[in-house]
Amino acid sequence: MKNQVFTPLVIALTAMVLAIIWYCFAPGFMSYDSMVQYQTALDQHYTDSHPAIMSYLWHLCLFVVAGPQSLLIVHLLLLAAGILIWCSNLPHRRWALLIPAMFLLPWIINFAGVLWKDVGMAFALLVATGLLYTKTKNWRVAAVAIPFIFYASAVRHNAILAIVPLIYFALRYFWPARSVVQAVIMSVVLSATLPLATSVLSYNVLHAERKHFETLLMGDEVAKISLMTGENLMPWVKPEDNAFCSPMPILYERAMCFVRKGYDPNGSLFAGMPHTTAHALWKKTVLEHPLPYLQIKGEAFLYFLRSPTLEPYYAWHPGIMQNELGIKLDNPKLAHLMQAYVEAGQVTPLGEFFKPYLWLLLAIAMTVLGCRMRASLEKTQILALNASSLGYFLGYLASVPSADFRYIYWCIIATSLSTIIWLAARANARAALTKN
Repeated sequence: MKNQVFTPLVIALTAMVLAIIWYCFAPGFMSYDSMVQYQTALDQHYTDSHPAIMSYLWHLCLFVVAGPQSLLIVHLLLLAAGILIWCSNLPHRRWALLIPAMFLLPWIINFAGVLWKDVGMAFALLVATGLLYTKTKNWRVAAVAIPFIFYASAVRHNAILAIVPLIYFALRYFWPARSVVQAVIMSVVLSATLPLATSVLSYNVLHAERKHFETLLMGDEVAKISLMTGENLMPWVKPEDNAFCSPMPILYERAMCFVRKGYDPNGSLFAGMPHTTAHALWKKTVLEHPLPYLQIKGEAFLYFLRSPTLEPYYAWHPGIMQNELGIKLDNPKLAHLMQAYVEAGQVTPLGEFFKPYLWLLLAIAMTVLGCRMRASLEKTQILALNASSLGYFLGYLASVPSADFRYIYWCIIATSLSTIIWLAARANARAALTKN
């Protein structure tokens, strides 16, 4: 009888979470990237500088609801679906209330209403994982996860490293008799179809313009290697300018520094250079200087992780940037209260939860705890969620442009959810021992 009581409570709490996000964030917080993608949704001139599928989805949503809030509605629908699906998966219903409740935590609700691809990716994967690891092992239900997985991979290219583990554990869950090697091969092959499908959609269907945005990062890395080695690898960049800009800790700051020095307004030091030439110069530089290149990657990743001695970095986005479209917050007073709530959490010992390093450690710890569990649905869920989180972290070890806290939004949700699952499983095991 107790289990039946919690279903309406879960629904009520989920509705409350959605209402809080809506009233505090509507029509959706928007950064420069959000504005660019919204403008793309309006004029339908797609580029690959931002995920074309997100702008296209936004464009379709505008037929139903006018204004930027149309995408916020989609994100909230994904969040609601993900919460309710996972609550139905949880074998121990008395713990189900913790799933919607966790989205009220300041380090999770802080970005829940921001119109970013990171948020859309996280909510899509929340739905997808709930559909993959059900109690019934229903292939038809699992197949419904495919469009959500595809959307997550299409809005964030590095999401592929978070998706491979999810596919692997799904294959092991549905086909336990298959060997690990077979599951790994199938996971890699199936995952490889995702970027191919994204490419077809972006360039062949939506006819997105190729901007070769990767050359921005390549030019930045060549400039830093040039400074570290003392070699003049970029003759068109003044040595004094490189010496002033390249020591800055993140790519964005370095790019803006070069812009202020009079270089390309987009911050690229390879501007005006054919992308094939830029790729060749970058490849030659990296191959000739592997240790400085690895040092650059390591330092950037450590800065991104934010040690206990550093402050949280970009853990709150301040509303809607000034724009010519007249888009403003619906409830600025409530948005201010939400900001105060989130920022208050950062100045307490709980402020460590606003730093990626802690979530990396928690994902590792939850993986260890999951490995020690007996074979069960909960073990599969915990291992899948945290392997996905660790895979996503690995993607940022390869390439991290900044230290923004939003980059690990999926990792925070995945590890938090796995913690609830572990606590529920542990409580159930203790209850079973007590009865015996």
